[in-house]
Amino acid sequence: MTLWELILGFLIFLPTCIIAAALGFGGGLLAIPFLLLLNPEFAPVPLVLIAPFFSSLLAWRDRQAIDTSALWRTVVGLIPGVLTGALVLAKVNKETLGIVISLLLLAAIGLAATRVDLKPTSKTLLLGGTLSGFMANTVGMPGIPLAITMSHFEGPTLRSTMNTCVVMITTVSLGVLAFTNQIDGVHLVAAPVLLAAAIIGFFLSGPLRQVIDRQGITQFVYAIAVLGSLTLLVRSLT
Repeated sequence: MTLWELILGFLIFLPTCIIAAALGFGGGLLAIPFLLLLNPEFAPVPLVLIAPFFSSLLAWRDRQAIDTSALWRTVVGLIPGVLTGALVLAKVNKETLGIVISLLLLAAIGLAATRVDLKPTSKTLLLGGTLSGFMANTVGMPGIPLAITMSHFEGPTLRSTMNTCVVMITTVSLGVLAFTNQIDGVHLVAAPVLLAAAIIGFFLSGPLRQVIDRQGITQFVYAIAVLGSLTLLVRSLT
């Protein structure tokens, strides 16, 4: 990974982290396709490495609103998802992984954009935890299934509960990735660059949270994410 790729990765990730910190989700949808187009090593491992730190900041900011019941029901499903995701990551090559990631992203965007009405029952939360564990190790983006299954929660409850789940899921995911020897030196170089962008984005998001919400940024995120995912899919297929 070159210095210019690291600089461009930082510049791509910074605005998406501002959006993620303001909305509670969406940063991965926007950033991952373009990071992978820049260099396939940017995801999923570096994103999993930094996720516990960034998500901890988001969870802590709204910590008083956390729904502990939903949290534990979701976490039950993470182990099978994480293990399955690690198996897929270990078995497929970079081109195939690009296809898998782009299809998963497009599916996640479709579900999020259509606002599937799922009530946070034990079954849906369990399924959300399983899918999140799988997407953590294949895409580096465990938040979207959680955002869908917790869509009935108010903003602070959604952000705190979902990001606490992300912390727990990605912590387990890191252990699985380390045990299966899937964390390389290049990932350890890329992760601090992305983490720096995430921390800066978190602090910049504070005064912008209300402005971003009013500007209908969610629809913009979906549109750009679709464009990036389709571009990644085409490149992976050719």
